[in-house]
Amino acid sequence: MRREFEKQLVDSGYVHGILPPDESKTTETRLLKKEILKSRNLWDDITGNRWKERGAGTVEITNDVLGITAPARTDCWPEGAPEDGDYTFFGQKEFILEFDRENWEAYNRVSFRIKPECFGHHSPMITVNLVNDGVQKVPDKYFREGQHVINLRNNVWNQCVWEFPELPRDAVTELKFSVQSFGKEVTTADNMKYDISHIRLEQAADPDVSTGWVCRKNTITYSTTGYWLSGKKTAVANVDADEFQLMGEETSGVVFSGKVKRITNAKGDFSILDFSEFKQPGRFRLRAGGAITESFEIGSRIMEEAVWKVIHFLYSERCGYPVVGRHGACHGDIIAEHKGVKIAYNGGWHDAGDVSQQTAQTAEVVHALLEMAETVKNNTGSERDRLLYLRLLEEAQWGLDFVLRMRFGDGYRVTSAGVCRWTNGMMGDMDDVAARVHNHAFENFLMSGIEAYGAITLEEMDPELAWKCLDSARNDFRFALERFEAVGMEQASMYEHTYNSSLSQYYATASWAASAIYKATNDGYYAKEAEKFADLMLMCQETGTDGIPLKGFFYRDESKKTIVHFNHQSREQIFMQALELLCVTQKGNVKLPRWENAMRLYGGYIKAIMEYTEPYGMIPAGIHSSDEADDRETFKLLHLLTSYEEERPNYVEQLKNAAALNEKYCVRCFPVWFSFRGNTAVHLAAGKAAALLGKYFNDAQLQDIAREQLYWVSGKNPFGQSLIYGEGSNYAQQYCALAGEMTGEIPVGIQTKDNQDIPYWPMANNATYKEVWTTSAGRWLWLAADLYGDIE
Repeated sequence: MRREFEKQLVDSGYVHGILPPDESKTTETRLLKKEILKSRNLWDDITGNRWKERGAGTVEITNDVLGITAPARTDCWPEGAPEDGDYTFFGQKEFILEFDRENWEAYNRVSFRIKPECFGHHSPMITVNLVNDGVQKVPDKYFREGQHVINLRNNVWNQCVWEFPELPRDAVTELKFSVQSFGKEVTTADNMKYDISHIRLEQAADPDVSTGWVCRKNTITYSTTGYWLSGKKTAVANVDADEFQLMGEETSGVVFSGKVKRITNAKGDFSILDFSEFKQPGRFRLRAGGAITESFEIGSRIMEEAVWKVIHFLYSERCGYPVVGRHGACHGDIIAEHKGVKIAYNGGWHDAGDVSQQTAQTAEVVHALLEMAETVKNNTGSERDRLLYLRLLEEAQWGLDFVLRMRFGDGYRVTSAGVCRWTNGMMGDMDDVAARVHNHAFENFLMSGIEAYGAITLEEMDPELAWKCLDSARNDFRFALERFEAVGMEQASMYEHTYNSSLSQYYATASWAASAIYKATNDGYYAKEAEKFADLMLMCQETGTDGIPLKGFFYRDESKKTIVHFNHQSREQIFMQALELLCVTQKGNVKLPRWENAMRLYGGYIKAIMEYTEPYGMIPAGIHSSDEADDRETFKLLHLLTSYEEERPNYVEQLKNAAALNEKYCVRCFPVWFSFRGNTAVHLAAGKAAALLGKYFNDAQLQDIAREQLYWVSGKNPFGQSLIYGEGSNYAQQYCALAGEMTGEIPVGIQTKDNQDIPYWPMANNATYKEVWTTSAGRWLWLAADLYGDIE
């Protein structure tokens, strides 16, 4: 750990306050340093631009400064919103510059200055929209294109830029600035004011790459956090050089040199810098041709700082808790009711930037934190490890308290609420939110396994809480079994994060939960239940069929008609979690060879598909069948807020753009998706499965694959961006909405454009792909827990 970061930890009270990022390493800081080749003034108070305003609030123009004032909240919902205010904020004030189908293709960005004067507001932000009426319309039907949200520092002028080299702009009709009224948290004033000036079009030299596998010319993409001593250490570059050098952080002294390897495939031409042979710890930089990287670490615990930062993100997302420098205690008027009993649904962590809440998501984050705590506990035992272990336990217990409190004790629990506003905490007025209450087998199986794991890990620290966890685990497993035997697999509410769960995932989750309770109790009943559900789960695995070019993956049920896919929320790891824990807890079972063979089959499947994302190490989305596009029933489970009739042709096109295996099957690098895009949870969940298998079988290839998922997140991707804000270098703003920019935040993830199967990562900052998501943080911690103390 760097000394300056250790000081930041102390200053934050070991993440009980703000952990500031290094602003000099942001993407925005780098973009502002680019050479401007030409520019054009878009607005001042004398050029006579056409403009209009819309929404509650005022617009004032004084001395070339545009002032927008908007209320923080109103006493009614905006026009067209649901009457109950479900997933609704209080409207927005818009200032719209109008243009007569102007062609802006000679320019690649817009810049402006903004000064928020939002008293008591912890996280001022503004949205900029571009409307194009040319060959390709902007915005698209899901409003992902042409929208850029900027997080701002309050009471100072912010120099802002939105670079958009690939955004259609051949017939621009509007440039719009919007201030959203997201409500008032404890400190917020009644009104918000934003001053805007120097609105200009610019042509910047060397625009960033936003589409494709090949990185920007004369750059090196690498894990900006660093690399483990163990395993492969490579970077991907776009340079004209035959050799590369690894240099010390402070000097230009070369500690290792190697030949640049050229790779050409369907994705492009790449230069590979392989320094796997170098096994000395320290901080280093790479150089190839004229490209030089920022410094990064090589060592056995390279993710130590990142773990602290991800804890900071979760702490910042706490619901119902006064987070220093972020928000006060919130959402005390989100109410759940069951049989006349009411519960205030606040606690745990907000789902994302929109401050919704999902109990299952909080529970899975709890499990990830506890797994990481166990890993750190079993490390060297240093004072630093002890501090991190205790802080991980503290954050996990915050979430676990919420999970236990949301139980009604009869199988029903509070499961979720859709919220995108600060409520006033007063029960009985118009901004209250009704939380959802369900009794579903899947959630109860999932909760029982996590509660059992909590019982095991907390026995030493808090035996009373451990007892409650185990008691809840037994009861929740019983509730789940009763419900499953009565109704089988059932469809959750569309807004639940368990909505896409397949029958095979039910089997896997039930088996894993039973094994966890068996491990905690040594009660043979649970061992038999784990075995029973594992037998059912394995009936859903592809073990080798003529005409099917791959094996080891899972189908949604025993009919083996529909392959398991994820495109947003992913639990790809659950199959291997179930099998690995089954093997560990029942080593003497006669079925052990069968279980291990199933694990090897899945590991072989992961290895087989890795070639499709070379030279990067991201695990592809996997095998797809051409007849999936005709499966209307599964479509509605996986693709929310879309129309099957409208999207079926696009589904077919996305499969055509994949890598063909034969006439019927193909491999997609990224999921088939439409509205909800971003694959962080998808590839990290698969990485967790690879890590479990790598450890169990001591398989170096699978361990390398697991590490590559964290390297991708840390910047070894075609855009060279760290997706963890404040970690490594070249990290960009993310869609934080109500909470403001948070060190350690991780977005939904890199997406694709239209029906392509190539990465797309524009600067435009909006949901879903750039929205911060505690699911992403949880999946990252799950995987990091298996790799954290990796020592060769």
